[in-house]
Amino acid sequence: MESTKPLSFALAALVALLAIGAVVELLRSTFASEFAIAAIATVALVAVAVIGMVVVGARNRQWLSNPDSYW
Repeated sequence: MESTKPLSFALAALVALLAIGAVVELLRSTFASEFAIAAIATVALVAVAVIGMVVVGARNRQWLSNPDSYW
């Protein structure tokens, strides 16, 4: 059992590094392209929409009083 801990840690570190690299590449290729303004506008629009939906959902008292019914 003790021999699998270093392997598990190495695998988790590899997955984390790959995820970080993917995010960096996504940001670099998206925001450094010729369509950077459109990409920024799209990301901002999605962020505003998600935040707006969270705010509207948070105002629903019935959902807040019984969150187990949602899940």
